[in-house]
Amino acid sequence: MLAEKYRPRTFEQVIGQDRTITGMRWYLDNATGGLALLLTGPSGSGKTTLAECAARYWGCTEFDIQRIESAQCDVTTLRDLDNSMHLYGAGRDGRKMYLIDEVHTITGRAADRMLSLLEGLPSHVLLVGTTTESNWTDGILLSRWIRFELAKVKSSDVAAYLEAIAQQERLPVPADPQWAAKLVKYHGLNIRDHLNQLPARLLSGPVPVAA
Repeated sequence: MLAEKYRPRTFEQVIGQDRTITGMRWYLDNATGGLALLLTGPSGSGKTTLAECAARYWGCTEFDIQRIESAQCDVTTLRDLDNSMHLYGAGRDGRKMYLIDEVHTITGRAADRMLSLLEGLPSHVLLVGTTTESNWTDGILLSRWIRFELAKVKSSDVAAYLEAIAQQERLPVPADPQWAAKLVKYHGLNIRDHLNQLPARLLSGPVPVAA
């Protein structure tokens, strides 16, 4: 899938999130203890990508990046996770990153256990939560995260990115110089979906035009 093939591995490769990246870098550069970052944005906006870029920027190896589904986060799982966090990783200063997707779905006793985990993060741990819920209202739990809301990427930036990928993949592009802009207008700003569907959309006929 093209979305995985071209997934950014560094902050410099991410498009349209300069302000968020500047803020994340500041916290990563000035961390004196464990960090808990919360990334909010719609599906396909790059939350997981930014989390993994942050881990590499902070010196974590690929083996020290652990992804956890929020549906698995019951009290027992979070207790085991808390214990594993105190083991050092193989990267710089033993650093490790844990990624929890859709963290807003953790409720009840598990949320209480998560609160305890957040308040005792080891100094070598980066915990990143992602959520599509910009209006998450759990004030006590929410206040324990450093929060970043991803910016809406400009349609022109997405179109330029699609043009570059189509060229690299040697895909047949329409004669219309606005083909990429029209794809974005018709299908929206989900970069992941655009990349995965790009060959099919360019090989299946005329580019659709939004009404």
